[in-house]
Amino acid sequence: MFEYIIESSVFMKAIMTCCVLGVISWFILEISYAGMIRATSQIGKTKKKWLVSLRKKYEDYHEMNVKVNNVATFVDRLFRKKRICGLPCAFWVTLERLTVAGCAIAGAAGALAASQQGQTLTEVMITYLTGITAAGGLLFLNIFLRADEKKQYVITNMNDYLENVLENTISGREAVEEPAERKERSRRLLRYAQQNGRKRKTDRPVSLEEEKLLEDVLQEFFA
Repeated sequence: MFEYIIESSVFMKAIMTCCVLGVISWFILEISYAGMIRATSQIGKTKKKWLVSLRKKYEDYHEMNVKVNNVATFVDRLFRKKRICGLPCAFWVTLERLTVAGCAIAGAAGALAASQQGQTLTEVMITYLTGITAAGGLLFLNIFLRADEKKQYVITNMNDYLENVLENTISGREAVEEPAERKERSRRLLRYAQQNGRKRKTDRPVSLEEEKLLEDVLQEFFA
């Protein structure tokens, strides 16, 4: 049976290739989602760079007095940037699902080609059943993975941390902060914005009117 598969048509080899890719993508997703669930269950303690970046960006918005009205959108945008082995999570999910269809299609196409070439019924059925069996196995792994459910669990953990834990922590910190400290922080942010504005000026020309307007807005915003 194994020798037949190795020596058989391109359709059988396509089935085997899709099957291997499907198992690899499933394994990568299973390990990655398990790690993400553990990390997001204790965001305040984790040292994962993408979660540290989440906290830092949210705190930066608060320091600039910019309210995040839709935390879910903020979290989803950051989650979309999360990469596994250098590729987005969505790529691996899509790859796993495409391999299921690839096995089924290759099996059906191989059986049809074998019948037209006048091969025996046994060879035709082997090709067809191999594709269907491989597709069914990958489909089972897909269902067992529960990628959408695990993704939602990770996002829910992130939303809960930002809206309940970090928001209250920042509010408590700001409540005890002296007015002079808040004013000094605003001045530091203003200087930082002005320095970045001068740095960007070397990258692209900015008119005097635009620069004056930017300074007026910053002065009013951080006054």
